[in-house]
Amino acid sequence: MESGNILEAVKIMVVGMATVFTFLLFMIAFLKAQGWFLTRFFPQKKAAEIAPSGSKISDATLQKIAIAAISEYKKKRG
Repeated sequence: MESGNILEAVKIMVVGMATVFTFLLFMIAFLKAQGWFLTRFFPQKKAAEIAPSGSKISDATLQKIAIAAISEYKKKRG
């Protein structure tokens, strides 16, 4: 009687593990297909295309932006 219960438990475990494995394989295939689709039809723009070369930011402006961002972070964090 005990071996019957153990055998039944092993069967359930194998079915469950096979189900999870199959789901993960489908998920990986779907994500790879999604990545291919997005890069094929919606390619990322290069940095040169996003910001024109004439829009240079000075070091002083960058420093002010960084100080403002840090102070906002500290305000929200408390």
